[in-house]
Amino acid sequence: MIGVALLLNFQKLNLTNIYFFIYIPLMIVTYGILTFPLKQVFLRRYVSYPLAFVLSIITIGKALENSGIVFNSLTIVSIIISIIGLVLIFERTFQILLQLSIAYNIIGNRTGITWKHSFFLIFICWLLYLLPFLPGNVAGDGNFQLLEFFGHASMTNHHPFLSTVFQGGIFNIGKVLVNDNFGLFLYVVVQLLICCLIYSFCISKVSKLGINKHLCIAFSLFIGLAPYWSFVSETFHKDGMFIAFFALFITLLLLVIVDLLIDRENKISTKQLVSLTISGLLVCLWRNDGIYMVLPSIFCLIFVDKRHYWKQFTGVFLAICAVYIGFNKVLLPSLHVAPTEMREALSLPVQQTARYLKEYPQDVTQHEKKVLADTFDNSTKLGTRYDPNIADPVKFYVKDRFNLKDYLEVWLQMGFRHPLVYITATFEGTNGYYTPWLQAQTFSWCADISSWSKPDFLKLDYLTPRSLRSSVLKLVNGISSLPFINILLSDSLAIWLCVLMGSFLWAKLGFQYLIPFIPIFMNLLICIASPVNGLIRYSGCIVFAAYCLLVYYFFAIKKLRQR
Repeated sequence: MIGVALLLNFQKLNLTNIYFFIYIPLMIVTYGILTFPLKQVFLRRYVSYPLAFVLSIITIGKALENSGIVFNSLTIVSIIISIIGLVLIFERTFQILLQLSIAYNIIGNRTGITWKHSFFLIFICWLLYLLPFLPGNVAGDGNFQLLEFFGHASMTNHHPFLSTVFQGGIFNIGKVLVNDNFGLFLYVVVQLLICCLIYSFCISKVSKLGINKHLCIAFSLFIGLAPYWSFVSETFHKDGMFIAFFALFITLLLLVIVDLLIDRENKISTKQLVSLTISGLLVCLWRNDGIYMVLPSIFCLIFVDKRHYWKQFTGVFLAICAVYIGFNKVLLPSLHVAPTEMREALSLPVQQTARYLKEYPQDVTQHEKKVLADTFDNSTKLGTRYDPNIADPVKFYVKDRFNLKDYLEVWLQMGFRHPLVYITATFEGTNGYYTPWLQAQTFSWCADISSWSKPDFLKLDYLTPRSLRSSVLKLVNGISSLPFINILLSDSLAIWLCVLMGSFLWAKLGFQYLIPFIPIFMNLLICIASPVNGLIRYSGCIVFAAYCLLVYYFFAIKKLRQR
């Protein structure tokens, strides 16, 4: 309890004014957690305590961020006490959640919901979102993809080539048939139908594991009404399709594990293998880092069930590799499509370098200065350009051609001298992806025809008045900001939910049961390496997938208890 009080103090909250509203309720919750009757230890202590420690460090770190606190002996003692208190609370909370999930399992002997029923519910809800924003929305990256497709900018794979051609091709059909607005409308409708079909398919498939029909209806309505999926699925932008493809891949992956390890009556069919391959390729080709989420998962499948299906999954692995390499290394060069820039993979290192130069500009050797000058334009200005939440101001200083080996050697040397600088830069630039106390974002910013890189040669305008769009946006943002609803949209909370479920299944059943979670964890690592802190475009694919994995978790522990 002292630890919680100190945490509030770190955030400089006035306990006199908020005593009854925050302090006392938190003390009651803390007391309830510490006195909750646990029947047993559900997650082994050598797993639960490290997880609790990591979460406590993240919590304290976020509380101290930009607080201007002076570090002295008293402050350090206070931080240590607070960490100890939070570790005890978080560890016990993990055990309580696991106990409740086992005691109140949602899996029964139900038949779930049909994809048609789910499709109808989601489609009607999304239609209500589309009508006030006719002919549809365009995000900034979507504008740039239109520029590339119509030849007003050089075609590159920075925005994946396949998505640019798909989006621009459908847009162009509508443009030729009627006009520019109809081109946008045609693409938005096609994307809406594809995404709606995928989400309804996923809900129907996981519901067959034994979910109550009313719960499936509620889930479908939630996907239809939440702006998290509604706006992004109705916007000319690659992320809407990617999030749906990621959901499809996760769903097919967890169903493979169910058939292999849990419900052993079913055998892996050729149809499943083909579907898994296609969904994996869509993830890989719709986002440049998708390959890092797909291949590790498929590779691990080779060793599942005593390598009984190693030939089939090796075939899937090699097929994805062959198509991906052929597409990127053969087809794109033959079409003179430039690959994505190397600087995209260096966001985290350049942020750390920039912070180093900001805090220790005098502690750089002549050799390091030369290498940095060969790597960056105006390398002496990196420190002043540093922004902890976005790497773009320094990332765009990276030259098109430089010696990567020399830069990485200098980067390591500087990091060894002042490791705390690198740690701080990493935390401040990435904590939005794994701090579960932040307000969840939504894709409501998609409800616009963006002016960024807007193609002047196209006439794209809303058919509805601004006042109507503003009213709708204000309403849905207000509802999605409500505490309980907002929690259900939290990608950071979904990450920690997956960590807890995955840790429990690994500890109780073995690593094989963790495989469906691998794409989630790989996406987190990609987000940490990304140029923007807490950008929902990078982490938004996690939430729906986490709900599907929640059903998988309940199904797995249900079967575990029956054995």
